[in-house]
Amino acid sequence: MDLVVEFFRHNAMMNRQLVEACRQLSPEQLGATATGTYGSIGATLVHTANAQEGYAARLLDTERPERLPEDPFPGFEVLAERFANGDAQLEEAARQAGRDRKVQVTGDDPPGTWWMPVSLFLLQAVNHGTEHRSQVATIMTQRRVEPPEMDGWTYFFASGQMVEV
Repeated sequence: MDLVVEFFRHNAMMNRQLVEACRQLSPEQLGATATGTYGSIGATLVHTANAQEGYAARLLDTERPERLPEDPFPGFEVLAERFANGDAQLEEAARQAGRDRKVQVTGDDPPGTWWMPVSLFLLQAVNHGTEHRSQVATIMTQRRVEPPEMDGWTYFFASGQMVEV
C-alpha cells in the first residue's frame, strides 16, 4: 500500500461524502458561516475544490483551470466535477511523487517564492482539505444539521480495509 496515495483516496472519498451531504442543504444553510471558518459552506466548498486543482496543476506541471467563483455558488454539478478532477489529479501526483523532487511555490500568505519538497506540498494539500471539511462540518453542526462522518475509521470500513478477526 502506498501511504501517500491512500491519504488522497481518503481525501477524495470525504470530499464526495461532504458534497453529497451539502446537496441537501437549503440556500440559507449553504450560505451559513461561523466565526473562525473560511466563509460560508458554499464558498468553503468552492475554495477547497479550487485549491485542490491548483495543487495538482503545480505538481503535474499542467495549466491550472480557471477558478470557480465562490459567489454566486456555481452549483453542485460543477462543484462535484471539479472535486472529482482535483481528487484524481492529486492521487496521480501522489503516485508520481519522487523523493528528491521539489516544487516552486509562490504565495501571498506569507508573500514570496520558495522551493519545497513535493512530499511537504502533498501534506499541505491533504491538510488543507481536512481543515476546510472540518469547518463545513462545524457550520452544519451549528445549524443543527448532522455532517457526514469523515474520519479515517469511516474510510477504512467503507473501503473494505477493516476486516473482522
